[in-house]
Amino acid sequence: MYLYVKALHVFAVVTLIAGMLVMALSLRIAIAAPDRMDVRRIGQSVLRWDGLVTTPALATVWVAGFTMAFGAGWGGSPWLLLKMVPAVLLSGLHSLEGLALKRLLREGKPVHRLFKVAPSAILATFAIIAWLAIVKPF
Repeated sequence: MYLYVKALHVFAVVTLIAGMLVMALSLRIAIAAPDRMDVRRIGQSVLRWDGLVTTPALATVWVAGFTMAFGAGWGGSPWLLLKMVPAVLLSGLHSLEGLALKRLLREGKPVHRLFKVAPSAILATFAIIAWLAIVKPF
């Protein structure tokens, strides 16, 4: 059973990271060209995808992750507790990305320039999580 849950977890993580990167790149486009009509079309498509695919993938990541962690007896492992920090940060960033895109589309509020670094932040955070999960250094 563990391997099935692990496969589901990995699939959900890949789906989540892909969706977050698409959202981050659409925000970069919105920063570069906020008044273009295609930004609105792209943004609406990305938000639909986020609601149908990325957000459910995020929920699956958390449920499958906790299922594996407690099923394998890693509940109090230091590496797992440390892994929770960047995982929570990624979850928060996902929420902020969605909020920024919704505000842009609904209220016309410009996207904050800090979102330019979101793709790099997503990849770096994911690399830390993957390293902790695979190496289990503590």
